[in-house]
Amino acid sequence: MAVKDKFNPIIKIALFILIMFLVAKWVPYGGFVSAITDKFDYQSAQRFTAAIEGEPNPEAWEAVSDYFSLLINTLISIPLLSAVITTYRMAVKRSTTGHHAKEWMTSTVRRFLKVFLYTWLFWIVFRVMPYESLGNGSQSTAVYIAIFTVNMAITTAAYMLIVRLVKKGARTR
Repeated sequence: MAVKDKFNPIIKIALFILIMFLVAKWVPYGGFVSAITDKFDYQSAQRFTAAIEGEPNPEAWEAVSDYFSLLINTLISIPLLSAVITTYRMAVKRSTTGHHAKEWMTSTVRRFLKVFLYTWLFWIVFRVMPYESLGNGSQSTAVYIAIFTVNMAITTAAYMLIVRLVKKGARTR
């Protein structure tokens, strides 16, 4: 595997983070988030956050707002990322825009599937791992960083395994 191929995912992740930051800064979707979160009363906000976090959240309103804000930001950022990458490929190949619209749509759908699969895996690992035994009641930042790092490592390994299995299954067809 060439060095370029190894850095390509890192560059795409960094570009995605940059696009998410720019969307959060410049796209005014706060009113849309408020319109969604206004439909929640305190009890339903508690149930919603408990379903995600596995325990009641004392700041359920803020958590629901944050979750929907992140979701809407992601829904805006993924098509923008695909557009930037497709535009870059068009500029490098100096080709016409005919088949690039289809490439943009399929890459957008693929990226949505990848992000939501990774997020779902992260959530599953977060819910299943016995983090209480790792922290031994400590609430230090180092423990939280270690827990996050372990979760990311397990999630990434599971994601890579699923991707390999899917690619292997696609090759055998």
